[in-house]
Amino acid sequence: MDEVVTENLSKHFGETVAVDGIDMTVPQGAVFGLLGPNGAGKSTTVRLLCTLLRPTSGGAVVAGHNILEEPVEVRRVTGVLPEEGSHTVYPSMTVYENLEYFARLYGLPEETIPAEIERLLKFMELWERRDDRAGELSTGNRQRLALCRALIHRPRVLLLDEPTASLDPIAARRVRELILRLSKEYQQTFFINSHNLAEVQRVCDHIAIIDNGKILLAGPTDELRKRLRARQVFRIRVYGDTGTAEEVASTAEFVHSVERDADCLLVTVDDPVENNSRLMRLLLDAGVKIVEFAEEEATLEDLYLQVVRGGGDA
Repeated sequence: MDEVVTENLSKHFGETVAVDGIDMTVPQGAVFGLLGPNGAGKSTTVRLLCTLLRPTSGGAVVAGHNILEEPVEVRRVTGVLPEEGSHTVYPSMTVYENLEYFARLYGLPEETIPAEIERLLKFMELWERRDDRAGELSTGNRQRLALCRALIHRPRVLLLDEPTASLDPIAARRVRELILRLSKEYQQTFFINSHNLAEVQRVCDHIAIIDNGKILLAGPTDELRKRLRARQVFRIRVYGDTGTAEEVASTAEFVHSVERDADCLLVTVDDPVENNSRLMRLLLDAGVKIVEFAEEEATLEDLYLQVVRGGGDA
C-alpha cells in the first residue's frame, strides 16, 4: 500500500515554477528521502502535501486522503516538522505544556497523554527539562521538542523538512534512531526533505532526487545504487611502490580514471562485472604484488553528483 501518491503535482508562484509536475509514490512504512539542492522544490512539496499550499495543478493522496478534497483529514493523519521546526513550539509554555496542548488539540484520549509525553521526552532526553519554558531551551533542544510535537498523535505520515538541522551529532543520531524504530515498529511512513547526503544514506530506504522542481530519479535506495554499477571504483593496495600498478591501470582501455589515496589507488572501471578480473590479471602479469583489491560501495553522493550535477543518467 502506498501512503503518499502524487500525480502531476505542480506549484507556480507567478512566473516561477517551484514544483513542476512531479509523480511520486511512497510505500507504507518507508523512510523516503527527497534529496536535492537548496531551491530545488523540496519545501514547497512538503507544504503541498500537508495542505499549507494549494497546488496550481495536479494533486496528491496522503494516507488515503485527497489533499484537495479532504485537507482536514490529511492534517489529522500527518505530522509536520517544517524547516524552522524550533519556531513551531510556544516559548512561554513549558516543554510538558507544549506537548500536552498539542496532544489535546489532536484529540488524544486524556488518559493516554501523560504516558505519550513521557515516552517521547525520555527518548529525546528532554524529560528532565519538562518544566522548563520552551523559550529557555537551546536551538537544538527546541528542534527536538518540535519533533516530539510532530509525533505526539502517532501520525501515519511524518513530513519532516531537514529534521536534524541545528542538532549536535548525538541528538541527530537519536532522531535517526527514532525514525527507524517508528518506521519498523508502527509502520509509520517518513517523508524527509534533505540536502544532506550522509543523513539520507543512513536512514532512507527510498529516495527521489529533485532539481528545478522536477523529479530526476526515484526508487528504492539499493536499486538506485545498483544502477551505478555500470562504472565501479576499486581500492587497490600493493606491496612496494604503486608506480607500476598506476601505469598499468592508466593504460587499460576499460579504466576510466586512476587516483592516489594515501597508499592506495582508486581505480574506476567501466563494466566492472566484465573487467575487474581483467584488471587484476594485468596487474599480476606486470609483477605487481596485490595486497588489497576491494570494491568501493557506491554511495548516494555518487548518484547525486551523477544525476543532479550533470554527470549523466544513472
